[in-house]
Amino acid sequence: MKNTTLIAAMALAGLAGSAQAVELSYSGYIRAGTGINVRGGTQVCYQLAGADTKWRLGNECDYVIEPNFNAKLAEYEGSSWHVHVMPSVYHGWGPAGTNEPDTLTTRFGQIYAYGDNISQLAGGKVWAGRRFYNRLQLGINDQFLENNDGNGAGIEDMNLGMAKVSVAFMMDPNNSANDNRFALPIRATGIKTLPNGELSVYVTPSAQLKSKNQVTNTDPAKQPKGIALGVYQTFNGVMGGNWIAGFKHDKTGDVKNTRVVAQYGTTIGAATGLDVIGEYRVNDQPANGGNKWLSIGARTDTHLSGPFRFLFEAGHDQVKPDTGNTRNMTKFTAALAASAGKEPGSRPTVRLFLTHAIWNDAARLALSGRTQEVFGDKKAGTSLGIQAETWW
Repeated sequence: MKNTTLIAAMALAGLAGSAQAVELSYSGYIRAGTGINVRGGTQVCYQLAGADTKWRLGNECDYVIEPNFNAKLAEYEGSSWHVHVMPSVYHGWGPAGTNEPDTLTTRFGQIYAYGDNISQLAGGKVWAGRRFYNRLQLGINDQFLENNDGNGAGIEDMNLGMAKVSVAFMMDPNNSANDNRFALPIRATGIKTLPNGELSVYVTPSAQLKSKNQVTNTDPAKQPKGIALGVYQTFNGVMGGNWIAGFKHDKTGDVKNTRVVAQYGTTIGAATGLDVIGEYRVNDQPANGGNKWLSIGARTDTHLSGPFRFLFEAGHDQVKPDTGNTRNMTKFTAALAASAGKEPGSRPTVRLFLTHAIWNDAARLALSGRTQEVFGDKKAGTSLGIQAETWW
């Protein structure tokens, strides 16, 4: 993500009795668009009930903007001290009656202060506030294998030689004040296991924080403790591309979630980027409330001429509930895009897309939201739209 840097010469009183320059940087992300479905009305997006993600190209029914503002306020003994603020606005195209143009979700997604490159912390960072934290993402379906967003504080990326180590205390900002959960995410990254590959390990215990409500004289129901372990290995230059393969096991009380996943990215010739993702996840819950999810898909992104590109994505999901019939859904998207560059990641980009999804009868019976409203009597659906996306 490219930063646009502005230098503001502002006098800061109290810093060793002299003026200190404040360095402001600005970055962000935005996507927005419009679309229709073949039966009329706005675009429909397709996700199989019970699947953790959906294949996102031509399949996002929302607007979002996340501008980031970072102010470098001071330097001290080689360290730098900052404040980071990210307001955000989100609007999703929900079921009838919920997709009015002014029903926007606004929030401070991130607002925290930090000191970076602190020698006493092995070159690491100390921080406190609300932030996106521990995000490990699979690109083309925007899935977070690890995610501990919330309110908290921690020490991050201490270089201990064998690995960079981070420890934090995180709480969920959306839970009530007297019935919350905390997590203690610990990660070790950059562990050199192969000549062209590194290992990352994430360990996250969690538990309930609760207190009795003295007004209503009620005590929140007890929640079980949790523990999660994620292990991820990168392989660079294998089969002409880069890989990440991982395993994660997450247990909270009697609920268990185990997954294996692999992502592969490469270039074909001089013009085409290829990304492939395969994943298998088992959700084990008491009383036959779990399911098994299998997902595999790929996207190609080919430069044509000038700013123009052609993209194609195909993804298949299968969900097998502990009770009931197996659900299947396959989604295809073809898109013509204009982008500010020849590379697949060139932004800004504007895409004209056609998305078609097909599903079996078991999936049809589990449809919800706009998909159920428009295509609840069918086993296929099609949408056409235009979307803009950029980061900077």
